Amino acid sequence: MSDMIFRKFIFQTVFLYLLLAANNIFCAPVGNLCQPSANLTMSYQKLNQGYDTGLKFFVPPSYSSSNNEVPQKALTDQCDSKKHGESCPENVLEGNHVPVYARSTCPWTYAVDHDPLRFPSTILLAKPRCIYCIGSNHDLECNPITQSIRVLRRGECIEGLYQYHESTQEVTIGFTCAGRRTVHDKPE
Repeated sequence: MSDMIFRKFIFQTVFLYLLLAANNIFCAPVGNLCQPSANLTMSYQKLNQGYDTGLKFFVPPSYSSSNNEVPQKALTDQCDSKKHGESCPENVLEGNHVPVYARSTCPWTYAVDHDPLRFPSTILLAKPRCIYCIGSNHDLECNPITQSIRVLRRGECIEGLYQYHESTQEVTIGFTCAGRRTVHDKPE
């Protein structure tokens, strides 16, 4: 009797294994069928309610491409910082049509930061052109100005839709001229 029970157990186990293997072969998804949520832009705007998401370091979500290529048009439209150069100038630029990032004593340019797992997937980050403030004889340094922004991070796929969760990201939005940080001995 026990031999019969053992054979039945072996048969059921092998049958279950074959059934699972066939299910994986014939029912496996073809490619990635998961899609972003249709209301992702609305969720992002609600997340940043009362906050100006149109600032220069944000690239509008409409520039996000479906094939995850970095949208070069975004950099051209949002900021034409490269035309003022990428190296540190000897003098502060002047002029009515020269933007603040080029007229600053700590000028900067913008670079594209693209992360397909983040919404918005493309953000502009300020990059320094100088280490020291223009005209300071290396007495003053260029220090980053940062801003915490809220973004959505893509998570797992559930029932064909990616799930997103709130995340905070530190973004460099410009640079300012400031004195060096020095360490002083504490008085005893």
